[in-house]
Amino acid sequence: MKKKFLFGKTWFFENFVPREPATSTWCFLIEKEIYSGESQYQKIEVFETKEFGRILALDGLVQLSTKQEFVYHEMLVQPAMLYYWVAGGRSPEKILIIGGGDGGALREIVKHKAVKEIFLVDIDKKVIEVSKKYLLSVSRSAFKDKRLKIFNEDALKFVKKYNNFFDVIIDDLTDPIGPSLGLWSTRFYKDILQALKENGVAAFQTAYLREKFARKARKKIKRISPFFKFHKAFVGCFPFDEHTFSFGSKKINFDKFTFEEINKKFKKLNLKTKYYSPEIHFSSAILPKGVK
Repeated sequence: MKKKFLFGKTWFFENFVPREPATSTWCFLIEKEIYSGESQYQKIEVFETKEFGRILALDGLVQLSTKQEFVYHEMLVQPAMLYYWVAGGRSPEKILIIGGGDGGALREIVKHKAVKEIFLVDIDKKVIEVSKKYLLSVSRSAFKDKRLKIFNEDALKFVKKYNNFFDVIIDDLTDPIGPSLGLWSTRFYKDILQALKENGVAAFQTAYLREKFARKARKKIKRISPFFKFHKAFVGCFPFDEHTFSFGSKKINFDKFTFEEINKKFKKLNLKTKYYSPEIHFSSAILPKGVK
């Protein structure tokens, strides 16, 4: 993260992702620095801005904005939950969230009242503490949910403990820097599939549509998943391209679902969403020419 004093004011310039072209970045005007500190693993910052609300940055990379995070978190979680619901005719019961210390993915999971257990594994306890204190609008009351168990452990080791256990796994990692670097690997994706039940669904945040490391990640997930699909959405605090959300399963063929099936279940669940809908579910899977 670089702070520049321009036009008499202080601006945040986002860092570059390692091994990606360092040719362009973006910035925003800082109205107020809410928090700045270092955990054992990374630098954590929260800023107040006029256009984006509060922004969370880890090691100089923007993770969310409070005005736009709902697009990201709904698109990461709700397609996976609806895929599982419709395919199996029942609610997923055991959920694993990898990363997600800000609580946004957790908030989307707790909307599903039939879920019985939610495991959240995030190596950095400080991210959770900062988010609960300064980003309350993201998690709301989700961290108080009695179904939740939090593990501040290395997800690489944690996932290996489970076999055919989780109905839905949400991989909500930061981009491949710091503590997340080793988790963007084929080996880790295989471990996730191993921890997933045969009829389960795994969801992955896979960054920008055309970003080099993101394209590689989607190829890795597709290669090891019998069934694969990805959706996309524009998230304002990730301004260079549409963001992608990838889904893998051992048994569920994502291309077999109809609008009527998804729409019927969505209405029955009475989910309160601000962006995701059955219409968005299908339109977000339509890709531009030349993109796979």
